[in-house]
Parts: sequence; C-alpha cells; structure tokens
Amino acid sequence: MTEPSIWSYQDNFDFRLEVGPDHEFHYPLEVQRGRYSRRKMLNAFQLDDQGQLRPGTQARTDEAVLFGGHIGCGKSTELRDYAELFRRSYTVHHLELTRLLDINNLRFSDLLIALVHALTQTFESEQLSLRPDPVYLNPVLNWFDARIVKQERFKDIEGEIKAEVKAQGGLPWLATLMATMTAKVRGGASYREELRREIRDGFLQLLGHFNALIAHANALLAHQGRGPLLFIMDGTDKLSKEDAETFFHADVNQLGQIRTNLIVCAPISVLLESGAVAQRFTRVQLPMVKIFNEDGTPREQEENALIELVLRRMPLAYFDSRETVRHLVRMSGGHVRDLLRLIRACFPLLEGEQITHDVAAQAVQDVASEYRRLVQQSDWADLVAIDRSEGEEKDRTEARLRLLYDLVLLEYNSYWWCSHPLVRTLRPYLKAQETAGAPPQDSPRG
Repeated sequence: MTEPSIWSYQDNFDFRLEVGPDHEFHYPLEVQRGRYSRRKMLNAFQLDDQGQLRPGTQARTDEAVLFGGHIGCGKSTELRDYAELFRRSYTVHHLELTRLLDINNLRFSDLLIALVHALTQTFESEQLSLRPDPVYLNPVLNWFDARIVKQERFKDIEGEIKAEVKAQGGLPWLATLMATMTAKVRGGASYREELRREIRDGFLQLLGHFNALIAHANALLAHQGRGPLLFIMDGTDKLSKEDAETFFHADVNQLGQIRTNLIVCAPISVLLESGAVAQRFTRVQLPMVKIFNEDGTPREQEENALIELVLRRMPLAYFDSRETVRHLVRMSGGHVRDLLRLIRACFPLLEGEQITHDVAAQAVQDVASEYRRLVQQSDWADLVAIDRSEGEEKDRTEARLRLLYDLVLLEYNSYWWCSHPLVRTLRPYLKAQETAGAPPQDSPRG
C-alpha cells in the first residue's frame, strides 16, 4: 500500500481545528504547564476531579470566573475539557463567540443577546422539556417587543420573523428574535450601534427580568434533578486591546450583575491587572507548557509531550528525525499554536516528502520575522533584562503588558516571564544582548 503524501497532513496543523476531549488530536497538557492545576477552576464550582459535586456542597448559581492566558496557548481545548467535566453537575452552554458574533467589534450588548438566546435554547431543548412560566417569560418578551420590535428603525427585524412563529409567540418568537438580532449584529447592520444603545439604555430593567428568568430555569432544572446553568464564553480573549479595555473594564460591572454561572475567556493582560475585574471574578490562568526552566535548561518530559502532540497529527516518518521535531518544539517556547504554525510554515519550503532540519530552520526564520514588527526599539534592552533575571523581573509596566499581549513575552508558572525563543533569534535582540554584556544564550538551551 502506498504511503500517503506529506501534503495530506498539512491541514492537520490548522490551529482553527476544534480539538475536544474525544478528538483524535487531543493530547492533555495539564501536568506539563508547571504548577498549573485544574483544581482552582473545579473548586470554584464545588467539583472534584471527576466533575462531581463535593460531599456536603451545593452547585453554584452565581459564580464568575475569568479564564485567561496567551492567545493560542490552548485555552479553547482546555475549556472543552472543562465543559465535559462540568456537564456532570451543571447545565452547560459553551458559546464559541467567534462563530456567533463579530469578535472584531464586540460590545457587552451583543453578549447579552447571545446569553438570552442560549437561555431560550435551554427551554427549547427536547431533552430537557422545560415549560417556562409566563410570569417569568413574558417580562423578557415584552421588553424586547417594546424596545426593539415596535421601533420603526428596527422594523426589518420583525419582517424576518416568519408568520407562523409570530402566531406562536412566546418562546419560539423570542428564540427567533434573538437569532435574528445576533445575525444583524454580527453582519454589521446599519443600525447596529442604535440597537446596542437601546439595549444599554434599558439594561437595568432587562437585567431584572433576565435574572428572574435564569432563576426560574434553574428551579425547573433542579426539579428534573439537573444542575444549574453555566455559560462558557470562549473567544473574548481575541478582542483587540481597545475593545478588551472597553469590555473588561467599562462593561465589567454590567457583566457581573448577571446572576448566573459564567466562565469568560480573557487576554493575559487583563488577568494581570487589578481593579473591578479582580474584585468581581475568580481568575484562573493557563500558562505556557513549561519546556525549559528559568535558567534556560530544557525539560525533556515536557518537550516529549509536545513532540507526541505533533506526532498525533503526522507520523514521525515525515520528519528526518525526532530531533527536528524537538527543535521546532523548543523554538515554539511551549506555545501550542506557534508550534503548529512553525510546522505549517515548513510545508511551502518542502522539496521532498520530509521536513528536514534545514527546512525547519528556514521556517523558524520566516515565523520569527513576523515578531520583529511587534517589538519597539525601546523594548529590546528590557527583553534582555527580563531574560537575564531568570524569573525575578516581574514589574507590570504598560510596555510589558503589551509585549505579553503580542506574545513577545511568554508567561510560565510560577508566573515568570521569558522572551519568546523566536524573538531571541532576531538580530536586534542579539545586539541588545551584546550591549548588556550578557553571554550568548541559545533559544532555548540544548
């Protein structure tokens, strides 16, 4: 039988693949992330390691967690693992916001629409067969009817709801309305900002009605022996710096007033700040896979774990040696998405059916050049100083938070920073290293 071409494996390294607990590419990395443990997240919801409620405890109904880390470090995969555990004791809605909303132009009002829509899906589930009491459902219906549907400037929203759904009214009408509004917001309707303003201006009234409906849903779920609602919102970590500032600071108080269980993805820069976010939310941080120590020496067990992650997507025979894979792992810095990106960058350079060390070295240069534009001239000396400190330099300046956001700096457990190995290959970094009198350092050692 003819072996498949190496090109048949290229798409296996697309970081957009959704890898859940049952996916063939799934490879658990919890123990490879240093002192990171799932215990903090599970404890927040009174769960043991199997997702069961701890003896003598009750399920939470109003817990809010920010789950963050570097973009591409594996948060979405970890959240899918959490969702699988949570479903044993909670009624989980896992919202992939990059699918539902415009993540490049996201506002709190958009998220609120998505949450209302998810709640209607709970009631509509054939598996659950919940029958909402009109006492709790009608105030929400009436709010959207008065503030949105009956407004002339939003008339095309009502026009898109089918006649039979209008005739049914109630829950089917609300579910269809939320789906339509979500599509309008995502599609950038001309009146998107007006729609957001209407929701924002009437938020406090809607909040009371929505919270009452959530509590009612939890009571119905409990009557069936099911756990309360828990909403996982993935994708909010991909907000731009400006939108993240608005969403996690200006809107955080509104988010915190929703009386339900929430897990919200956040950029690493938000998790490192104090203020309202720290006061309202439990914070759980997912660090890099710790493939080297503070002094730069490699950690072979962690490297091997990432090598196995790669080999689940393409057999070793398509590399000239296991050490070529190890080289790419080391240059990724333990950042899962960059590891996939490095391997994918090898494909355009191929001359045969194997990724050779020379091909890998050229891919490293190509991807490293993309980081060059993210570093300002004043950053180079600071990056060298951080690396020389071996984890002791932790002042959270605005410039360093920017570098963390852009993945120029990577954070490991226990919360020490190191410049990305790709950045350490760049000439300005090497020049700053010479100026500082630092001995040359491999990226990383080994």
